[in-house]
Amino acid sequence: MIVFDKKSLALLVAWLTLGLLSACGGGGDSSGTTPAPEPAVLKLPDFTAKLLPDNKLQVVMIPADASSVAGYCVRTDSVTPAASDSCFKTTATQEVASSGSATAATELRSWTKNSAGSVSFHKTMSVPGKTCSSAAYAASTASALATACLITDKGELVVELEAVKAPITVKNFLRYVNESFYNGTYFHRVTSSFVAQGGGFTLNGSSYVKKAATYPAITLESTTLTGFSNLKNTLAMARGSSADSATTEFFINVVDNVQLDKSALSGDGYAVFGRLIYGHTPAQTPLQALEAIAKSPVITSSILTSQPEVSQPSTPIALQWAYQIK
Repeated sequence: MIVFDKKSLALLVAWLTLGLLSACGGGGDSSGTTPAPEPAVLKLPDFTAKLLPDNKLQVVMIPADASSVAGYCVRTDSVTPAASDSCFKTTATQEVASSGSATAATELRSWTKNSAGSVSFHKTMSVPGKTCSSAAYAASTASALATACLITDKGELVVELEAVKAPITVKNFLRYVNESFYNGTYFHRVTSSFVAQGGGFTLNGSSYVKKAATYPAITLESTTLTGFSNLKNTLAMARGSSADSATTEFFINVVDNVQLDKSALSGDGYAVFGRLIYGHTPAQTPLQALEAIAKSPVITSSILTSQPEVSQPSTPIALQWAYQIK
């Protein structure tokens, strides 16, 4: 018979509880392919929009015959411009301010005109949400790794991702980011003494609803393989009881949780694949958004029914939308 002391038992219960939160799935993705660069550039065949800091967009129009174009115009309203409108510029690359919120898209509408003053409609593009701040982009620039911005009800978070040391997990996370899977999901489990976990549930009224994964579960990249540890501010994948069952849910360690590493106590552990490098709410310092999430008032979880836990935010916390910066 194995006997645990109180501390070890508490750690074991925490580990088991975390494992039961994630969707289980079959199969694994063993590909180590590094994600393509700059998916923050939204592309149509003849129109692109690059997300810039502070709710700005850099758009490029690509007409079929550029030699016949005397002016380019991009607007975020539906008004058709006259040839004399000041929106017309001689360059096909322009910068415009987003009119969207974190949850509402900005509709970009573009026109061209020829030397005779004839205006032609070019293309419409819907750009989701708003972009992160200049400070968040600065944190991304300072990192040598791939980064993603998560806009939440409590502020913005920027994470850097270890695509070389944890390629399977990063690839999985970024494809869900870039396919808008996380937009409108919720942090369903938070505690100031453990983790902030989300990425797997939406809300129907006051009830959390599991959002079905669109890809198979992935192969676990254990901490012994990557050399990482579940330390404060690291990003890791939640999973079911099977080692290779992680799909969409992730968590940010609010404190050092080394008990979640691969060990004799915790078994295969949980895959760390990045870390939080920036997170703020207005007038607060970096990383404060995570604390704001983790210290939110909580009630008994309606999800953890087999092992009741007081960790469900009493006021839901949305991950409004996520996108890859670089």
